[in-house]
Parts: sequence; structure tokens; C-alpha cells
Amino acid sequence: MYKSSFLKALAVSASVMTLVACSGAKKPTFNPAKAPRVAKLERVAISSFDGKDGKLFKKELETLLLNDKQGGFVVVTSQKEADGVFSGRVIESSVNSRSFSKELEDCEREGILNRCKEGTQRKFKVKCVEKTANFQVLVSATKLKTGEVILSSNFTGKETDTYCKNQSTPPVSNASLLQKARTKALEKIRKYVAPYYSEE
Repeated sequence: MYKSSFLKALAVSASVMTLVACSGAKKPTFNPAKAPRVAKLERVAISSFDGKDGKLFKKELETLLLNDKQGGFVVVTSQKEADGVFSGRVIESSVNSRSFSKELEDCEREGILNRCKEGTQRKFKVKCVEKTANFQVLVSATKLKTGEVILSSNFTGKETDTYCKNQSTPPVSNASLLQKARTKALEKIRKYVAPYYSEE
């Protein structure tokens, strides 16, 4: 009798723990587009983007929208087939550098634990460079049926990297930094013009 009661209690406890675990699981949260009128466009074309790296940004925006399964855009090459068209201008695409010195400490190591050998500690300075890539673009969306501009907003992206001469890895190139900055701006655009899911 005692054994049967114990097993029943154990089974109930396991069920409760399973329910708690299931209810605590993270569920994707639906986030509507911040520009719902743009999100309603089904077929879109990508027009020109003026400014430095404008042609490159146009290609990356086109790739982004082509791969955006959540937003449901169909990217077409001809504006005659489109409901709306994206265009704009790259306002900034630059990398700024700042040089500085950093003080470090080092010593002669010894033993299995690789500890500092007494009396060998020293301080020295090493030259470093901090690079910051800034990207800013004005994106417009026009509804072709009415000619109405339904989006005109600035989007920015920023990426920073620091390299010191004592590092074994090479510094990040300016092109790579700018690409990462553009990617951040593109991600903001995607969330602005199309709905998306996020984990909370």
C-alpha cells in the first residue's frame, strides 16, 4: 500500500515538473513591421542608390529582401512588374582611425604553472590603432500605383576594431569593417520594413 502511494506521488510530481518545464520554454515573439504600408507591398524592385558604395549597398539590399522569408517580398528586376520600388542615397561610408599607446606588463615565465620569475617583471608600451566604420543610408520606398512615398528614413551601422602591434592576428581590413557596418544597417532595415520573429 505504501509502495503504491509512493509511486503515484512520484508520477504526479514528474508530471508537474514536465508541465513547468514546457511552460517555461521560450516561444518566438512576432514583431510587426514598423512600416506596415511597406510590408503590404508584395512585389518590389530595387532602384539605384547614389553615393559612395551605393551600387554595393543596392546588391546587398536586394539579397537581403530575396532571402527574407518572413516579410514575403518578391523582388523583381522590372519596375513595371512591381508594386513598389526602393531607392535612396548612401550618406556616409567611411572608416576613421585613432592611434594610441597601451601600457602592458610582462615577465620571464618558469615552471609548470608558468609563473613570473622573480625580478623579471617589466612594463612596456605598445602602439595600437582603433578603427571605426560608419555607414548611413537614406532609404525611400514608393508605391508605384499612386506615386506616393511611403517610406523615407535614415538607417545607420557602426563597427569598431582595435589592433595592437603585439597581436598575432592581422588587423581587420577597412573593407571588412564597412561590410559589417552595412550588415547592421541592413538588419535594421529588414526589421523596419518587414515583420519578424525574435526569441525572448
